[in-house]
Amino acid sequence: MAQKLWGSCLFSLFMAALAQETLNPQKSKVDCNKGVTGTVYEYGANTIDGGEFVNFQQYAGKHILFVNVASFCGLTATYPELNTLQEELKPFNVTVLGFPCNQFGKQEPGKNSEILLGLKYVRPGGGYVPNFQLFEKGDVNGDNEQKVFSFLKNSCPPTSELFGSPEHLFWDPMKVHDIRW
Repeated sequence: MAQKLWGSCLFSLFMAALAQETLNPQKSKVDCNKGVTGTVYEYGANTIDGGEFVNFQQYAGKHILFVNVASFCGLTATYPELNTLQEELKPFNVTVLGFPCNQFGKQEPGKNSEILLGLKYVRPGGGYVPNFQLFEKGDVNGDNEQKVFSFLKNSCPPTSELFGSPEHLFWDPMKVHDIRW
């Protein structure tokens, strides 16, 4: 029941954000930092099986939801909700892209080859298969962060000055614009 309630809440918030955008059709794009050059479409990533490099240019004209995911996170139940989000918002040109990361509480310890099997049989289990694209596990913060996350973080200011508990954060150096827990 709680999972359905959380999914409904997430869906409602997402739809409200989309509705706000469509209320003002003249303002279809919001620039966070006007000094940033380029677009997210200049980046790409390898699929989780390493079989293909996906150029994000193929998502031009869509609303992309970049999601940092972890199989052993307390929010692993959101994986099925992400499937629902992908399915129900497809008519609105929304695409979910998942990026496994082990930097928050070491909650994605598996190798790329283990993550999909872990999702299917362990967490959330029950034969679960994501209907959205998962990419190779990587860093979203620190010296080895994926370039697309560097771009995203430089494009918009941080939403909070708080980091969280440092004993659960595994990257260096920590910067004010890092993705947070």
